[in-house]
Amino acid sequence: MCAASGLPFIRADQDSVFEAVASVAELAEGTVLQRVRATGDAVCLVRHNGEISALSDICTHQHFSMSQGDLLEDGTLQCAWHGARYDCRTGEVRQVPATSPLPVFQVRLDGDTILVGPRCQRIDGRYEKSMVRVP
Repeated sequence: MCAASGLPFIRADQDSVFEAVASVAELAEGTVLQRVRATGDAVCLVRHNGEISALSDICTHQHFSMSQGDLLEDGTLQCAWHGARYDCRTGEVRQVPATSPLPVFQVRLDGDTILVGPRCQRIDGRYEKSMVRVP
């Protein structure tokens, strides 16, 4: 079961487990929502321009919760503590003081349920994108 929502795990394939963390209705357009996976990973769900993405909820600069920050109109996620900014789809740093990107998690929809899987791979210092369009 998901620590935050009581929703069940869903095994997507043999190599990865996707966990139900929230319903689409819980994540309004232009907002963020924190969930903690059964693995202990704090995840920041983001809904921007009709897409949902999942990033680490821990700022890489000073370990503050990203879900406490702001989602700006251009899709930038801003940390409330020191103002570090990240792209909400790729985790890439858009403004210092952060210098490392936010980890990105795989995300899927199963009907109205948001599923979060393992972290995306980091290749050449960048995380693979993972987002899903809300129908």
